[in-house]
Amino acid sequence: MIRLHPGRAASAVLAIVALLAPCSRVAAVEGTLVEKTVVAPKEKREPVNLTFGKVTLLDVESRNDPNPADVKDAEQNDPKDRTFLLIRFRYRNDDWVKQRVRLRVYLMDGGDGVLAEGGRSGSLDAQTKDDTFSFPVSVRTVDWPQARRLRILATFLR
Repeated sequence: MIRLHPGRAASAVLAIVALLAPCSRVAAVEGTLVEKTVVAPKEKREPVNLTFGKVTLLDVESRNDPNPADVKDAEQNDPKDRTFLLIRFRYRNDDWVKQRVRLRVYLMDGGDGVLAEGGRSGSLDAQTKDDTFSFPVSVRTVDWPQARRLRILATFLR
């Protein structure tokens, strides 16, 4: 049995709590990573069908896409011009509790080049059949025509 001086007992308890605190923070960010690559959502919604438990990311679409005139103008006047796309996922959550998720997307060209990336954390509402989860992604306007694929990484948090 270890006996501590009464004045040092509180210090020992605080030291133990301080040592355990980083472990609890690490556990809080752990989750299940699910990933999928789909066709870049340019003119229509692209099916995703990525499922974890009772949650399904149904499809993805992009809003505010640069049109060909925007791309041509950027090529001639400002090659560094950027467009903010709104990446919008439709989802279904058949569970009785909210599901926390961290979504990250990579807009890729025909090879393995990354043209843009973005993401966000949030929660997917319980008992929801058709709702959306959106976030902005900044892409160089001149790179938009080369976009071919969208890589999706979803970390489902507990």
